[in-house]
Amino acid sequence: MEGIPPTILVICAIISIQIGSALAISLFPVFGPQGILFFRMLIAGVGLCLLYKSFLGRAIQKAPVGIILLGLTMLAQSATFYEALSRIPLGIAVSIEFLGPLGLALATSRRALDVLCVTCAGVGILLLTPSIGQDLDPIGLLFAFLSAAGWVCFIITSRRLSRQIDSGVGLALAMLVSAIALSPIAGVQALTNLASNLETIIAICAVAVFSAAIPLLFEFIALRSMPPRKFGILISFEPVVATVIGITFLSDAITLRSWIAVALISIASLGITIFDKRRLKRNKSKPV
Repeated sequence: MEGIPPTILVICAIISIQIGSALAISLFPVFGPQGILFFRMLIAGVGLCLLYKSFLGRAIQKAPVGIILLGLTMLAQSATFYEALSRIPLGIAVSIEFLGPLGLALATSRRALDVLCVTCAGVGILLLTPSIGQDLDPIGLLFAFLSAAGWVCFIITSRRLSRQIDSGVGLALAMLVSAIALSPIAGVQALTNLASNLETIIAICAVAVFSAAIPLLFEFIALRSMPPRKFGILISFEPVVATVIGITFLSDAITLRSWIAVALISIASLGITIFDKRRLKRNKSKPV
């Protein structure tokens, strides 16, 4: 693993997380978006806690409130994103989700280049407008925008928590908090459905592995030797990768107008990454 170029690791992480999302979508008819989210948070949270087991007690003592807040923030962001995925194409949902960090970048930097990049993203959103109510479910778009807002909250909450404890330990515990909070809403029903659909266990585990375990591991290793700016540039192309994955695995129908919209949002993300070093902090605070 250490011998693999960091660029390849990041590209694999980007592809992995979108494959995980595609797998999750395929399981929605059986468990629903929130049921799959419960399994994802539970399995990934338990796995990460086992990895950081020697640090858990100290982290809980130092930042219990911060861990709970991050867990609830992750739950809100992920829940709205999964609801969006159940209604609109994967690539479009990921593209709109990226508007959260873009808006945060504009709020923290008033330079003309930043305004230009966010304007570029705004044009991309406008290109999607004629499809609302036709090719695009308006409720799905609403959830995608809520997910973008949730990402902003995640960035702020995770940054604050990282000043108190190691971010990996905080993430592990926060995912468990998310699973616990979701259990009375969707967890009990999801476990009941699992009892009569045991053949889905492998696919459920694959969702957690592809959407959380592999991306976190690969990005962690890559960032040891990769400059953060280069990492941010690669991440900027995630909406395009998501669109390709959606077409390949889910048969998503993407119009030329939607492709242009996705490209513009990716270009906006790329531009802010290149022109604003402070935005690099966003890339270390990415929801899972």
